Amino acid sequence: MKKKLMAALAAGALAVIPASAAMAQESTLDILVEIVDTSFEGAQVTVVHGIPGADGVNVVEASAGTLIPNFNFGQVVTTTLDAGVEYTLNVSTSDDIDDGLFDDFVITLEEGTSYAVVAHLDEGGDIALTPFVVNAGEGVSAFHTAQFPAVAIVAGGEIAADDLTNGNAAQLDLEPGTTLTDVGVAAAGSTDIALPVADELTIEEGTRALAFAVGAPAEEAPEDEVDEEAEEEVEQPTHVDSGTGGLLDTGLPVWVAALMIMGALGIAAPAVATARRRS
Repeated sequence: MKKKLMAALAAGALAVIPASAAMAQESTLDILVEIVDTSFEGAQVTVVHGIPGADGVNVVEASAGTLIPNFNFGQVVTTTLDAGVEYTLNVSTSDDIDDGLFDDFVITLEEGTSYAVVAHLDEGGDIALTPFVVNAGEGVSAFHTAQFPAVAIVAGGEIAADDLTNGNAAQLDLEPGTTLTDVGVAAAGSTDIALPVADELTIEEGTRALAFAVGAPAEEAPEDEVDEEAEEEVEQPTHVDSGTGGLLDTGLPVWVAALMIMGALGIAAPAVATARRRS
């Protein structure tokens, strides 16, 4: 019975490891599109949440408190605020600006000006809070705020803007009624779209399209190395450790170890039941 239980545990671990590695590799790269009006009173502010895994935060202002509650990755909110007023903003884990994730961002908004404020990952994967002034009038503004090297903005099979690095924007002013086809983001110098924005984008009168690249690409996981370790355990099972079953000693993250144990128990249960019926 002990040998059967060991084999089942090892088989369960071997079955779960590849799935765990696949989850670790998941890409969060995305293009968020917001259509804003070009005519407004006061100042227009578009706030973008582009930090994967930091859900449920609040956008807070020092004197006004929470402006945007329960802000999640991929959300975009556009609002108007009074111009000529100094605002102190931050992204916070509570309603208190002192719990902010960044240094406080202080800005005085100008009348008739549109802004974009993006919480995102820089090219190195660190969190950043970057403000932009959005061009007035109709057109397209593309913002590179993803954990990725320089990119090109492609439309109609041609490069509309090239060598756009993290923390910068390409802003195209276009006549109302202009239609762009096959709009997307490619590696710098390339027209091969990696992240599509729209098959067709028509510039409507009185509007501007804002496109934000956010997130991070998939990370490579050493699946082969993990599989080899698991196979060695299957070939030479000797004992069953208590607690986590010795999985933490392999250097695997706790959540991977937990998944392995759950998978192992799911497979081990029928083996134990069979052994009991035969005894």
